[in-house]
Amino acid sequence: MSGLFADVAAMRRALDFHLRRHAVLSSNVANAETPGYKPSDISFETVLGAASELRATDTRHLRSDGASAGQRYHVFKDPSTPNANGNAVSLEREMAKIAANSLRYRAAAEMLNRRMALMRYAASDGQRR
Repeated sequence: MSGLFADVAAMRRALDFHLRRHAVLSSNVANAETPGYKPSDISFETVLGAASELRATDTRHLRSDGASAGQRYHVFKDPSTPNANGNAVSLEREMAKIAANSLRYRAAAEMLNRRMALMRYAASDGQRR
């Protein structure tokens, strides 16, 4: 997608990423007492590498990792040190990740809201409604 709505599509993907990451991080918190549980996370770098708009137009450009658009979210095991029962979830660490992810989600939502307000304003020929 290009042109007028390209940035809206990018913001939608950012919201989708942060929503999916929240689900994964919440699962980690929910399993904080499960013996042997290993926390997971989502790699943002994989999302960037799989973006369909990113195409190398020159051989000197950086290449993506080869992930297709269908592999947008790479869930990986978070390398944390397990406690006595084999559970590697650190509640403090997971809650900090959730807070940071929530902040990024709200920022992306606000950017999208402002972009849509500008588009409504332009579509109405500058008339506030």
